[in-house]
Amino acid sequence: MFNLFKRRETEICKEAELNTIYEKLKSEFSYDNIPEIRKKFLKMNIQKYGYLPYPFQKALDELTNEETLYSLEEKWKKNGIFKDGKFNFKNDQISPLARNNEKDSDWFKKEGHDIKLINLAALGNGNVSSEPGKFMDWLKQLLILPAGNMANGIYSTTIYLIPFHPREFGCAYLPKSNEVSEKLKDAHIEELTGMDAKKQVQVFIELAQLAGHPVIYDILPQTGRFSKFVLANPQVARWYDINELQKQLFAKVDEVAEFLSKDHDQDDIQIVKDIYIQRMKGNSGDLSPAFQELYNSFEGIMIEHKKDFSNTMLSKPYQQKIQKRVREIVAKIHGFKNSSQKLEEKDITKQIDTIQELMEVGLWPAPGGAWCSAGVPVFEEMSECGGYPKFKHFDYKGDDVTVLANLDCQTPYYFVNLENGKFNEDVIKLYIECMEQLQKDYNFDGFRVDHIDHVVDEVSERNGVPISYRAPRYVLNKLNSTMKKKLPYFATLAEYMLWDNYLKEYHQDMKFDLLWGNDIISQFDKTPENIMADNQNLANYNSKFKKGGMLSILKTYNNQDGEFRVIDQYPAQLGEEGALYKWFKYKFLPGGKYSQRPMMYVDGDESFTQGGTEYTIGEEVAMKRSDNEEFFKKFDAIDRFVKNSKVISGGEAQIIVDDEDGFSSWLITKEPLNTAYLIVSNHKYPTEKVTKTAATGEEYREIVEGYPVYDKEIFIPTDYTLKKEYIIGEKDFEPHDIENMDSIHFDKLDPGEFRVYELQR
Repeated sequence: MFNLFKRRETEICKEAELNTIYEKLKSEFSYDNIPEIRKKFLKMNIQKYGYLPYPFQKALDELTNEETLYSLEEKWKKNGIFKDGKFNFKNDQISPLARNNEKDSDWFKKEGHDIKLINLAALGNGNVSSEPGKFMDWLKQLLILPAGNMANGIYSTTIYLIPFHPREFGCAYLPKSNEVSEKLKDAHIEELTGMDAKKQVQVFIELAQLAGHPVIYDILPQTGRFSKFVLANPQVARWYDINELQKQLFAKVDEVAEFLSKDHDQDDIQIVKDIYIQRMKGNSGDLSPAFQELYNSFEGIMIEHKKDFSNTMLSKPYQQKIQKRVREIVAKIHGFKNSSQKLEEKDITKQIDTIQELMEVGLWPAPGGAWCSAGVPVFEEMSECGGYPKFKHFDYKGDDVTVLANLDCQTPYYFVNLENGKFNEDVIKLYIECMEQLQKDYNFDGFRVDHIDHVVDEVSERNGVPISYRAPRYVLNKLNSTMKKKLPYFATLAEYMLWDNYLKEYHQDMKFDLLWGNDIISQFDKTPENIMADNQNLANYNSKFKKGGMLSILKTYNNQDGEFRVIDQYPAQLGEEGALYKWFKYKFLPGGKYSQRPMMYVDGDESFTQGGTEYTIGEEVAMKRSDNEEFFKKFDAIDRFVKNSKVISGGEAQIIVDDEDGFSSWLITKEPLNTAYLIVSNHKYPTEKVTKTAATGEEYREIVEGYPVYDKEIFIPTDYTLKKEYIIGEKDFEPHDIENMDSIHFDKLDPGEFRVYELQR
């Protein structure tokens, strides 16, 4: 009883803390500087819509900091946590999910709900400079984030934050530490309020949740090569002693040379042997074509020794010895008296010095590999000039897949001993504790788990036993179960693109609520009929969960992978009208009770930004955005219409026709409501990049154009009367009375053109 009282007594009152910070902000950005007519305009819009309906670029260009704070107050008031110029909330009711007493994560899966991918650094004004976004830029994004409609069970747009840690090699998914990147810190805000970089991010998230927006975060089952987490906890990584491994391999080179000398000239053997050794050391030895065959013979034998020695070195007994050496080096560099003492990231104050010493003695974390690699990475040679080790990667069949490897600069966690399939429970426990602390530090409402696309198929498991560097299903189950036990409403999103339909494994075995889906990689293939087939597949799976706890799959307009060269599928390829139609058809194709699916898009999509998502995520720079306000108005109107419609957000679409030429139509109904919506469109895009197969069997991609459809007719379904047509006006879908007819004739529908009709039963 005493201990409990003591804990509460020392707990920070977040309401008082935030009010102190906010007073300092308001003293700097006084509302007296805002003309009354401007205040009236801002207040009117937010009271009407629940947010300021601006594209973000317009917000950056037009809104002052004073106007941003003034307008946000209206948003906070609508959420019932701001009154008389002050915040009013309890510590355990900052999240809108906590305030609404949510008992599960179904809120995350709701049809009509939006998830917006946001990179804090990208929120700067990239049209002016590359300077990363800062605190007040983030608040402008918060102001324009669309509200939900709680009457229809739809929360305001969920913020999906990608990693904000300092990173290596221009990649957000290779963190140097779990700290907040100093590039995000606003020095003026720090001087004004005392908030450092971490506190600025924490307060932004707090303000977002108080404005009604849940916030989820991208977490990783891997880390940067020599991250602070790895240096503080060497046991979380597999390690190579490259110097020792080279000694072992050099001895085998002599044996191989002797073996090959039986059939080759001794001088030739010596030349190739010397070059082979030099290449393993990182020195580029020249090799004439005359010696290539002999060199290949050398490598053909040596690769088996490399595999054997690599496997041995990455086995548990060897790892414990190397990890002990790493701890000793960390302790020596930092002046710790006891190398076995428990360390945290904050103890690693000499990261660069430690890395240099580890590299000097040849100690390197073992990397990941290719999407399909299994077993351990096999040391091949040092890079040119000996800068870093290079590895070969093999799949579960033993085939070389090194050409597909792009993850040699990451350190996957040492969750399992690949030599026997036994789990390292201490590493798993530490990882989960780290994720619990991350959630606690920022009060996240959910996690999206990166890089878990192939954790249960044949490339990563054999008879249920893990065989690859990827996070095993056992670990992901423990992680998600732990988070959901702590917060019943905690949402879990898996980066799984539906290969081989492992719905049960990700949902029931690993406790994921929502799957990434395959919309981006299949953009060219997602006709209305195929989207409905996806909906039906999910409904069939969910039919066994009538009491709740269903699975959901994202409908994806865009994500951070679209511009990745292997995928190369994103809305800008479709043209402006095509992109708008893509957004529309996903929004207007609900799957019904058993196929509830939220929608994801990326910051910048709302104004038809052409590209740059992948670049800005990697480089921590502001995004260059399109300022297409006309596109935004339509984009926003479509979203708002769906959220405000019980029929669409709670109903189900049924295909009437979906022809090869692009002519398509479907009906949206919800029992027992008498209102229905008839949709007619040309599902061909003005332009799109499609995958084709050449006569040789090879696949290639090319841009193709869509064409209008002519002289089409759709009959009004029996028992329904045609009442209205909805047309996007200045800001909203506006109803227009229409003559009741048995059918509607269309002289022409252009690619991406769509029509919305209201019917009454």
